[in-house]
Amino acid sequence: MQEFPETFGKVQVFESDGTFSSTFLIIEPGKGLPKHHHKKMKEVVIVMEGEIVYDGKVKKPHDTIIQEPGTTHSIKNETDSNVKVLFINIPPYNSRDVFEEK
Repeated sequence: MQEFPETFGKVQVFESDGTFSSTFLIIEPGKGLPKHHHKKMKEVVIVMEGEIVYDGKVKKPHDTIIQEPGTTHSIKNETDSNVKVLFINIPPYNSRDVFEEK
């Protein structure tokens, strides 16, 4: 497992068997991920702790979102506490498959 700081909080990336990857994000209050899409990756998002705003909708612990490739999405922590979110990407996460939108 690798852990590194990011502009929105902390990221822990777990090893993949080559078919998927899992990433655990700790998103700090007021921070998040801007609007973006993936051309190839399907993304499964599971809220583990706290509340997030995902595409304008509040998601709570155990809520699961399945994001198909090519679909624009964003995530934000609008609370006063850290939020913990698990991402599963199929195929594995690749930063070259993230396209920010305005």
